[in-house]
Amino acid sequence: MKHEIQRMRYYLSTTQTSIDTILNRVDSLIQKVKEVEILPTTVIYLIGNGSSGEGVRIASYLALELFNRSPICVSPYQFTHSTSKVLHSQDIVIVLSQTGTSHEVVESLRIAKNHHAKSIALTATIESPCAKLADIPILLEECVEDVDYKVTGVVGLLVGLWIVLIGIAKANHLISDSDSEGMQKQLVELNQHYNDYAQVAERWTKKNIERLEACFTLTVLGSGALVETASELSVKAIEVQNRYSLAMDTEEFLHGVCAANPTSNLIVLLVDESTLAYSKKVYQAIKERNQEVVWIGMDAPEGDLDLDLICMGKFATLQFFPVIHSLLINWAEMKDHGSIGTEVFAYYQACLDVREKN
Repeated sequence: MKHEIQRMRYYLSTTQTSIDTILNRVDSLIQKVKEVEILPTTVIYLIGNGSSGEGVRIASYLALELFNRSPICVSPYQFTHSTSKVLHSQDIVIVLSQTGTSHEVVESLRIAKNHHAKSIALTATIESPCAKLADIPILLEECVEDVDYKVTGVVGLLVGLWIVLIGIAKANHLISDSDSEGMQKQLVELNQHYNDYAQVAERWTKKNIERLEACFTLTVLGSGALVETASELSVKAIEVQNRYSLAMDTEEFLHGVCAANPTSNLIVLLVDESTLAYSKKVYQAIKERNQEVVWIGMDAPEGDLDLDLICMGKFATLQFFPVIHSLLINWAEMKDHGSIGTEVFAYYQACLDVREKN
């Protein structure tokens, strides 16, 4: 087994415990944002790239519900070079960065400071540039990983961001104490099933490994927040396996991409309750063209990866991440994937100097 995959397996096995420790200190995390004020004109910016970018886009659904306004989810580069031109002092800039060293993320915090906007940074790394620059650093040391392809941090930073948003809503009397406690209990319950979902995916992957390996490329589909889960599966398939992969909204697939679907391509369809009826129609259309497709989620057809989802709505993605990570780790382990991506990743990081020194 490649060393990178071995480390990923370790983090997969410890993520549930790591998230438990975050959830056990919810009160202290909420306390950190008790002075953050939401005004009628406040714009909330959620900034991250890579898996952190997925996290901010998933969390935007909760922000919309809590604050009755759409947050602006934006990449760090776009924020620093374009979006920040309309930043005001009453706005809130929230960044996610596991290492806290991504240059454009750090620059986003500098710009927020220059505009006197309130800034919050969620990072796993103490003494990182993000932790030093933010008005409110939220340190999630449980998410520190000595691995290129993150596992714990993907989930941990998302959970941390959900907690921060709940805390801001509570501080501004947009939700009651009981509402806050109810959402916290939901997160705790979901995390209790993390290892169960990972094991379901492991068993299925081992039974279907040749079906997976037969594909040359992947197209991963999902709707709503599941688009970001699709992105996690797609990007990690590229990183870990050096296998070309694409992720997109299920509906968008039907408006062009479906026209180019070679026999060596495997379509992976992610399904929760909100997308169930629509996904059935899409799945049937794909099958009728005799193209390879795997359903991951609730009410999966026989032979596909069926998940007994206990939660719908804003937190549903927390049930898919252990499945996606377990599937990829077990696939890589059984077929000895996991070396080329690290090499290429390190090359581009070094060439483009994307990290800022502490």
